[in-house]
Amino acid sequence: MIKRLVPALTVIGGTILAMVLGADAAWAQKRVALVLGNSTYQAVPQLPNPARDADSIARMFRDAGFEKVDVALNLGNLDFKRAIRKFESEADQADIAVVYYAGHGLEISGTNYLIPTDARLASDRDAEDEAIPLERLVSSADGAKKLRVIILDACRDNPFTVKMRRERKTASRAVTSGLGKVEPTSTDTLIAYAAKAGSTAEDGDGQHSPFTTAVLKNLTIPGLDIRLAFGRVRDEVLKSTGSRQEPFVYGSLGGGNISLVPAPVETKEVPASASDIKADYDLVAKIGSKRAWEVFLGTYKTGFYADLARAQLASLNEKQTAPTAPSGSVAVPDVDGKVIAPVSEPSAREAADWDKVKDSDNPTALERFIKRHANSPLAITAQQRLDVLKQAAREREEKARAEREAARKAAEEARIEAERKKAELAAIKKREDEERRARAAEAAAKARAEEAERLAAKKREDDERRAKAAEAEQKAKALEADRKAAEAKRKAEEAEKAREAARAAELRAESERVAKAAEEARKKAEVAAAMEATCKNEQTRLDAISAKGSDGSGIDDLKTFAKSITCERIKPQAVAALDKFTVEAAKRAAAQPNSPELVRAAQTQLARLGCMTGKPDGALNVATKDALGRYLTIKGQPVDDAKITEAVVSDLTKQSARVCPLECKANETAKGEVCVANAQPSEPAAVHAKPVERETPRKPARRDAEREKPRYANKPAPAAPQARQQATSRPGGAQMIGVGF
Repeated sequence: MIKRLVPALTVIGGTILAMVLGADAAWAQKRVALVLGNSTYQAVPQLPNPARDADSIARMFRDAGFEKVDVALNLGNLDFKRAIRKFESEADQADIAVVYYAGHGLEISGTNYLIPTDARLASDRDAEDEAIPLERLVSSADGAKKLRVIILDACRDNPFTVKMRRERKTASRAVTSGLGKVEPTSTDTLIAYAAKAGSTAEDGDGQHSPFTTAVLKNLTIPGLDIRLAFGRVRDEVLKSTGSRQEPFVYGSLGGGNISLVPAPVETKEVPASASDIKADYDLVAKIGSKRAWEVFLGTYKTGFYADLARAQLASLNEKQTAPTAPSGSVAVPDVDGKVIAPVSEPSAREAADWDKVKDSDNPTALERFIKRHANSPLAITAQQRLDVLKQAAREREEKARAEREAARKAAEEARIEAERKKAELAAIKKREDEERRARAAEAAAKARAEEAERLAAKKREDDERRAKAAEAEQKAKALEADRKAAEAKRKAEEAEKAREAARAAELRAESERVAKAAEEARKKAEVAAAMEATCKNEQTRLDAISAKGSDGSGIDDLKTFAKSITCERIKPQAVAALDKFTVEAAKRAAAQPNSPELVRAAQTQLARLGCMTGKPDGALNVATKDALGRYLTIKGQPVDDAKITEAVVSDLTKQSARVCPLECKANETAKGEVCVANAQPSEPAAVHAKPVERETPRKPARRDAEREKPRYANKPAPAAPQARQQATSRPGGAQMIGVGF
C-alpha cells in the first residue's frame, strides 16, 4: 500500500529526511552537532553562501533526529570562542559529535586558522589574536564517545592573503588561501575538507556551494557508512566542478558499518494488492529520483511494476557518468565495493577472549566482552552478534505473542461453536422428549374408549403443532444470528474502506504541502537573485565612481549615488568611499596657497624666527604679511605679491636660528633674546623729581609709533644687526650713551 513508501520517500531537494519506519526510536546513541556559518565579513567582500549553507545543514541534522543542534551565524571573535566552549560541554555527554563550518580559512606557517567576521588581519602576526586555530574547533568534539566528524567548507579563495603584510621573518611557509593538511590526534575522528590541502574550493553560483550541496544529499542517508557517504560527496563535487575541486577526508575509523543515521528497521508487511502497487509506482514516478526507485524496488522485488521500476532506474544510471579517479589516490575496496580504512589488529588476549564467546548465544557474555575490550576492533563484531541475538529474541517473543493471540482466538471460536452445538442438542432432546410423551399418550389412548381416542388424537396434533413452532423459532433465531454477523462484517469492511480513503487523503495533502513548500522556496530564490543582481549593478557603479577619484565631480557623484543605494551590503562601502574622497579633497584644499592650514604653519615658524609676535590663528592679516615681508627682505627675496605656499613653509621650517633682529626701545639694551632696561646713574632724588614730572608721553609715543612702523618699507634691511649710539638728555646736562639692536 502507499503507506509502505511514504516514510522512506520523503525527499526534498536531495536531502532524505529521517522518517524511516521509526528507526530513530531504536537508535540508542546520542548525537549532537555544532553548525557555524560566516558570510558578513567586515574587512573583505561578503560571502553569499555560508549562512545559507549552515541553515540547511542544521535543518538536515534536525531532520535526521539529532538530539541537539547548535547554529551560530556571522560570528565575531568572542562569539566564535563562546560557541566552541558551549559545544565542548555538550559533546562530552554524546556518543556522536559533528561540527560544520562554512566561511574563510587560511594557513600561516603550517597552522590552520578559521576567520571570524570582525577580523582585520593587517599582518600575519594578527592571526594568533584575531583568528581561531582549527585545532581548537577539532578538539571541541573530543569528548564524544564513539565518533567525531569535522566538516570544513573553508577553502575558498581568501582575499585576506592579498592585503596581509608579511612581518614574520622566520616563517617556514608563506600565507596561503585554504587550509593545510591535518591529522586528527584522537581516534575515531574524521576531518573532511571541501578541497584537499593547498587548493581552494568554489563558493558556487547556486543556493549552496558544490561541497555543501553534495553533503546535504548524501551524509544522512539511513544506514549509509559515513566513509562511503564522503566518497559519494567527492564524486559529485568532482563532477559538478569539472574536476577542478576534489574534497578530501583525513583520519580513519575501525571496521564495521558506521553511519550518522541508522538503517531502517525491516518489518513484515501484508502482501500488497495490485492497486496498491500501482499507486506506489505512480507516487515514485512523480518523484523520479534514483533513490526513490531504489526504495520501490526494495519494497517490491518482483512483478510487472518492479520490472518497470528497474527500467526507470537503468535510464537514470545511463544519464550519469562516473568521474575518473584522480592520480595519486588509493582506495581499498571491501567485498561490496565500499572503501574501508585500515583497522588495527586485536591483541592476543582480545583474540583469546573472543574465541570463548564468539559462538556463544548468551548476550551477557557478549556484553561483558564489549565492556572489557571497548576499544578493540572485535568489540564491533561482538556488538553486531549481540544485536543479532537481541533481534532474534525479539522475533521469538513476537512469534510467541502471535501464537498466544492465535490460541486465544481459537479458544473463543471453539467456545462459540460449543454453545451452538449445545443449543442444537437441547432442541433435539426436547423434540425426542415430546415424541416420547406423544407415544405414551397414544398408547394410553388405545386403552380408552373411542371418545378418548379422538381427544388423544387432537392432543397429539396440538403437540406436533407446538413442536413445529418451537423448531421454527429456533431456526428463526439462527437466521437472525447469521444476519447480525453478516451486518457486522459489512460494517467492518466499510470502516476499513473509510480508513483507506483517509490515508489516501492524507497522502494527497502531504504531496500538496511539499509542492507548496517548493513553490515558496522558488519564489524566495527569485527574490534573492533579483536582490543579488541589484547589488552587483550597484557594486559596478560604486567601483566606477571610486575609480574616477575625488577630483572634479567625484564627491558629488558619490553623494548622489549613496542616496540611491538599495543594497544593504553596498552602503558601508559607499560611506567609506565618501569619507576617503572627503579626506582627499580636504588635503588638496589644505595644499592651496594662503590656505588656513599653511598660514597657521607659517605664523608658527615666523614667531619662532623672531619675525612675528602674535599668536598663530590661520588668518592672513596685516601683521602676518608684514612678518613675512621682513623675513623675505632679510633673505633677499622679492616681497611683492608674496604668497604662503608649501614651499614657503618648508623654507621657514629649515631655518634653525633667529632671522629677524631683536628690536629694543631707546632705554633698553638687547641681552641674548630679550631686551633689558639700561642701568640709571645714582643721583639725588630731588634732581630727578622735576624732570619726571615734566615728562609727557608725546615724544615717546611718537618714537614708539615710529619703532612699530616697518623699517624695510622704503629701504632694504641691513644684512646684520648694527649697533647705534643714542644720547638722552638728563637733568643737569648729563648724557647717557646706550647701545641697542
